[in-house]
Amino acid sequence: MAEGKNLYETVIVTTAKLGEEGNTALVERFKALIAEHGTVQSVDDWGKRRFAYPIQKQTEGYYTLINFESNPEFTAELDRRYQITDGILRTIIVKRDPRHVAAIEKAKKAQKAEEKNIDVEAIAAEAVEAPAAESAQ
Repeated sequence: MAEGKNLYETVIVTTAKLGEEGNTALVERFKALIAEHGTVQSVDDWGKRRFAYPIQKQTEGYYTLINFESNPEFTAELDRRYQITDGILRTIIVKRDPRHVAAIEKAKKAQKAEEKNIDVEAIAAEAVEAPAAESAQ
């Protein structure tokens, strides 16, 4: 992590009236803005979801999660841009704990290593033995 920069995540909820193309264009615009002031680590499009309650008389919206790294001063500017942009219903920007991020990455690496070391023969033998044991009872 660069000196003076923090890890953040932001969730953007855009209006369903924009459609998929409009939502994609809006998210690309904010990704470019974030890239100018930091680095975009990942973008996760959660798609169109139904709200638990109406927001500005709307019942559906598109959700997008963006993980990024930037200076702390940039988050205020990003929030200001969110507020003045048409089509955005709700946003949140959260500072991520680097220890938590490291723990998540470590768990993902362990899971990938575990997936690579799957004992296919043991699983196959177990699958054959289980029906045989049930029929014997």
